[in-house]
Amino acid sequence: MTNQVPTNIITGFLGVGKTTTILNLLKDKPENENWAVLVNEFGEVGIDGAMMADGGAMIKEVPGGCMCCTAGVPMSG
Repeated sequence: MTNQVPTNIITGFLGVGKTTTILNLLKDKPENENWAVLVNEFGEVGIDGAMMADGGAMIKEVPGGCMCCTAGVPMSG
């Protein structure tokens, strides 16, 4: 038996509102839930993670743009 974890993947081109969407979701996060946000950061300076830090979720930035290649994050379930 496996534990299923509800997961949302928010993706899109630069400027479409991904960070704004996540910030709005974090505003409505129930206090009894534990959330994590994984930011696939392309820039040299991680701006999105800093903006989300006060939202009540654990924030992890993966620099370099590719979670698999850069961080060695296994993406299979």
